[in-house]
Amino acid sequence: MKNTIINILLKWKIWRIESAIKSLIKGEGYKPLVWSFGVYNINPKYLFFVVGVPTDKEKNQLKNNKEFNQSLKSLLEKFNWPKKARNYVTFDIESEETVNRETNGNWWYHYK
Repeated sequence: MKNTIINILLKWKIWRIESAIKSLIKGEGYKPLVWSFGVYNINPKYLFFVVGVPTDKEKNQLKNNKEFNQSLKSLLEKFNWPKKARNYVTFDIESEETVNRETNGNWWYHYK
């Protein structure tokens, strides 16, 4: 029962973080595509967020935007992700252009 409650709480936090990431991306002027995966229920450090944008140019702009990247990391603290796991959580920014070019538009294969 305790693990079930913890997993529900972690899922709720992930949903809130994903929503906040979408808001950050919209604030930068991009159309957001955000999701996450990992085995955070085994250990919260195994969490990976994907930020998808349409073009390579947009991807490069966001990857080089230190303030934006720091804002992503700060969401872990804001939504109280377990402190010991925060340094291990990954945020990746990728473009649809790259996914189309490298894996025929298949995001799942791209991250497999």
